[in-house]
Amino acid sequence: CATAPSSLACGGARAWVATVDARGASVRPLPACELAIPLGGARAVCVRGGGAELRRDGDVAWTATIGAPGDRAVAGAALLEARVVAVCLTRGDDEARIVVLDARTGAALHALAAPGATAVAFAPRRGWALVRIGRAGLAIVDLRFGRVVARRDEDAEVAALAVDEAFTRVALRLGDALAVADGAALWQAAQADAAAPHVEPVSLSPAPAPAPAAPAAEAPDAGPALALPAGPLPGLAAPDDAPRATTEEAAVELQARLFWVGALADHAIAAAWDCGRIAAPSATALPFEHEVTGVLHRVEGRAVAQRARAARHLAHYRQVVAEVTARRGDRVTPLARLAGELRLSPLAEDLLMVAAAPLLWGELARLYGILANDEARPLCDELLVAHLLEPVHPRGAIARELDPDRPLRRSGVLHVDARLPRPFGALRVEPTVVALLRGVEPAACVDDVVARPATRGLDQLRLDAEVVASAVRALGREPASPARIAVRGGLGSGRRALAAALAARCGRTLGVIDATATGAGDPDRAARLAAALRRCRLVGWIPCVEGLDDVAVAEHPERGAIQAVLAAHPGPVVLRLPPEAVAPLAPGHLRVELRPLPEGARAEAWAEALARRALPPDDAAELAARFKIGPGLIERGCEAAVAALAAPAGAPPAAITPAVATRAVDAAVRQHLEERLGTVASRVTRLAGWADLVAPDDVLDSLLELIARVRRRRQVYEAWGYDRRLTTARGVTALFQGGPGTGKTLAAGVIARELGLDLYRVDVARVVSKWVGETEKNLAAVFDAAEDGQAVLLFDEADSLFSRRTEVRSSVDRYANLEVNYLLQRLDAFGGIAILTTNLGGSIDPAFKRRLGMRLTFPFPDDELRERVWRAHVPAEVPRAGDLDFAALAQRYRLSGGYIRNAALRAAFLAAEEGVALAQGHLERAIRLEFREVGKLSESGALE
Repeated sequence: CATAPSSLACGGARAWVATVDARGASVRPLPACELAIPLGGARAVCVRGGGAELRRDGDVAWTATIGAPGDRAVAGAALLEARVVAVCLTRGDDEARIVVLDARTGAALHALAAPGATAVAFAPRRGWALVRIGRAGLAIVDLRFGRVVARRDEDAEVAALAVDEAFTRVALRLGDALAVADGAALWQAAQADAAAPHVEPVSLSPAPAPAPAAPAAEAPDAGPALALPAGPLPGLAAPDDAPRATTEEAAVELQARLFWVGALADHAIAAAWDCGRIAAPSATALPFEHEVTGVLHRVEGRAVAQRARAARHLAHYRQVVAEVTARRGDRVTPLARLAGELRLSPLAEDLLMVAAAPLLWGELARLYGILANDEARPLCDELLVAHLLEPVHPRGAIARELDPDRPLRRSGVLHVDARLPRPFGALRVEPTVVALLRGVEPAACVDDVVARPATRGLDQLRLDAEVVASAVRALGREPASPARIAVRGGLGSGRRALAAALAARCGRTLGVIDATATGAGDPDRAARLAAALRRCRLVGWIPCVEGLDDVAVAEHPERGAIQAVLAAHPGPVVLRLPPEAVAPLAPGHLRVELRPLPEGARAEAWAEALARRALPPDDAAELAARFKIGPGLIERGCEAAVAALAAPAGAPPAAITPAVATRAVDAAVRQHLEERLGTVASRVTRLAGWADLVAPDDVLDSLLELIARVRRRRQVYEAWGYDRRLTTARGVTALFQGGPGTGKTLAAGVIARELGLDLYRVDVARVVSKWVGETEKNLAAVFDAAEDGQAVLLFDEADSLFSRRTEVRSSVDRYANLEVNYLLQRLDAFGGIAILTTNLGGSIDPAFKRRLGMRLTFPFPDDELRERVWRAHVPAEVPRAGDLDFAALAQRYRLSGGYIRNAALRAAFLAAEEGVALAQGHLERAIRLEFREVGKLSESGALE
C-alpha cells in the first residue's frame, strides 16, 4: 500500500493499511468505506457517503465533504507524489464528478462535472485522467488545473481502458480487440479530432466547488499545513480597489473643471480691469499710471459690469463641478485617484488643476498671458496662481501649499523653477500627470517604466512555499516606513513573478525600472532613477528596480547616491538582485532569497509549462536534468519554442511530435546560454564518441563513473538524503592530467555527447583582464551560465588559471593570488559540470585538487593502445593497398594519440595527392615528417 498508485474499492467493507520498515511490519485497520486511497507512510484517504477523511496512524488528520450522501465513490488515486488526491463520484447512471483535494489539508482544489462518464483511469505521475464518456467517447483531463485538454470519439465501443503512471502508454479494449497506444500520440489525435466538424465534442463543465474541508485534529507527528496568510499587505500599499469612473464621466468632469478654471481667469482679468492693473495706454494719463494705482488698489469701479458678470460665471461653473462630482459618487477619476494616492488637500487639487489647465485646454494659455500682462513672465507662476485662486483660497494658504515639504512638491507632481525667486519661478506640471488627466492609459504615460502584470497568484508560483509565506507574513504587518524589499536569486528564478504577484495581491501593477538603461558612470543616473520612481508612483504602480548589480559593490562610487534616492522614495520599492548581492538599502529591509529548484520540482515545472502551451514533452524529467534553470526561464523557453514552431499564416499546422517539441525547447534555452557564455567561451560543435576514444580500462571506468554522477544526482542527493548532509557544492568537477595527445580533450567531448549536453571551451585570453576585478567577473558569468544551462565547461591548459599561489612580492602576485582564491571559493559553490585538462599536473594548486571530485591520469599509450588508436584513426572507407600493419607501427614508433591522428590524416592526403590507395609507406612517410617537424632526426624516441 505504501507505493500503490491507485485505490482499493472496498464496497463498504473494512480495509487495512500495512507498512513495512526496518523495525518490522505493522497493520492498522481502516473504517468501513467505499474507497481507500493509500498515500504511503501509514496514510490513507477513506471515502464514504459523500465525505473523505485522511487517516494517519489510526488518527483522523482531516475530513472533507466532497459530495452528497447518495454519491458513490468508484475510483480514486494519489497524484503527483501523493500531494493531491482525485476521487471519481457517481450518482445514478449518467451523472459523475471528479473532485481533486489537497492531500495535506483536504482543501478542495477542483471539481469537474462529467456527464455521461462511465469509467476513469488515472495517471498519477502526470496528474491526468482518461475518462470514458458514453460508449465510445474519450476525454483527457488535466487534474492539476481542472480542465479538459483533449476529446476524441473512437470508431468502436471502448469496453475498458487503462493508462500507466506517466500517461506514456494507453491501453483500450475496442470491442473484442486490444489496442495499446502511445499516450502523447493519443493526446495529439484527440486534440485534432476535437476540432473536426464530424465530432460531437463532450463538455466536461466545471461543477460548483464542494464544501470546504472541516479540519480535524492533526496527528501528533504531523506539522501544520503551510498556507499563505490571508488579508491585505499594509507593508506594500493599501489595496487600490476603488471603482473607476467611466471614460465619459471622467471627460465630463475634466471639461467642467477646465471651464471653472476659465471662469477663474475671466474673474481675475475683470478684477484687474476694474482696478486698472490691466489698462489700455492713455494719452491723458502718465506712463503706467493705471497699473500703479491698480496694483495698490487706490481706484476701483472701472469695470463693474464685467466683474459682476465674471462672478456669476464663476459661481455657476463651481456649482457645475460640484454637481458632476456628486453624480459620479464613489467612482474615482484620474484626478481623484491622484489626490487620494498623494493625499492632496482640496486646495492642492485646485492648484494642480490651475497649473495643468493651459496644457489641457490650449486656449487658456492666452487668458493666462493677458492676466500676466508681461511677455517676459512664464506661462504660469505662483503669483498668477494666487490671482486666479484668490476668490476661493487665501494667498497665504496658496504659498504654503507650494512649499517643498508639501505633497505637490514632495511627490514631484509640481516643479518650481529655482532659477527665479518665489513667487516668480515657473510652475511646471509633471508630463505624466497631464497625460493621466487626459485619460491616457498608465502604460502609455511612462516611457522608462515597463508594466509587468501578474500572470499567476502567489499560491500558483513554482517557488519555495515557506519563502513566499514568510514574505507575505512580513508585509502583512503595519510598517513604520514604506517597505523596501530585496529579492535575490539567479536568472529566471521567479523574482519578477513574485514581485508582480505581491503587487497584484494589493490590487496594483508592478512597474519594472531598468537602472542600466543609462549605463554605469552616468552622472545623472541617480536623478533618472528618482524620476522613474516618481512616475511609477504617479501611475499607481509598485516599482521594481533591476540592473543595480554593479551598485551592489560596497565601494561603488554611485552607491551612496542610489541609496539616498531609494530611501527618499515615499512608497514601497522592490529590488531585483542576483544571488549574494548587497542591496543598496538601509538595514531593516525585507530580504527574500529564491533558491534554485530541486530537480524534481523543475521536472514538474517543465511538464506544467509544456502542457499549458499544448507542447508534448519527450521527457520533462530529462529537460529538468539537462537545464538547471528557474521557473521564469522555463516559461520563456517554452514561449520561444511555441513561437519557433508556429506555422506561417495560411499554412496548415504541422504535427508537433514530442521529439520536435523537445528540440525546439532545447534550442530556445541554449540561446539564453550562448548569450551569456558566448563572450568568454566557445561552443564545441564536433564531439567525439566512445568509438573515437582509446584509453586504458581503468580510465574508461572512471569516465563512466563521472557520467553516472551526473545522471544519478537526483537519486543520491534528493531521494537518498545526501543533499541535507553535504555543505559544499553538488557539482561534478574533474581534473584530466597527462601528456599531450593522450585523449584528455577527446574524453571531455565523449562525456558531453553521452550526457546530451553542450561543451564549452573557456577561452583564457577572453576571461583574463588587465582590469582589477574583471577576471573574477568574467569567471562568475561563466560558472553561473554553466550551472543554469547544465553545459560542460572545459578549461583546456587549466594550469594557466588554476596555478599554485605564490609568495606576494609585487602587486601582480597579489592580484594573481586573488584570482586563484576566487576560483577556490567558486568551485566550492559550483553546481554544474567542469573538466580541467593539463599537461602539468604538478603546477595545479593543491587546494584545487582537494576540491575536485575526480582526478584522472591519462598515461602515454603502450603498444597495444597505440595499435588501437591507429585502427581508430584510419576509417574503413579508406581504400588500402594491401594490409596495413598497425601493430608494427605501434611497436616501432612511440607516438601519443594526437600525433597518431595527425600522421594518419597526413598519410591520407599523401595518398590522395598521388591518386593511389593508402599504403604502409604513406603511413611511415607521414610519421617521419611528424618527427622532423618537431626537430627530431631519429624516430626511435617518443613523440608526445
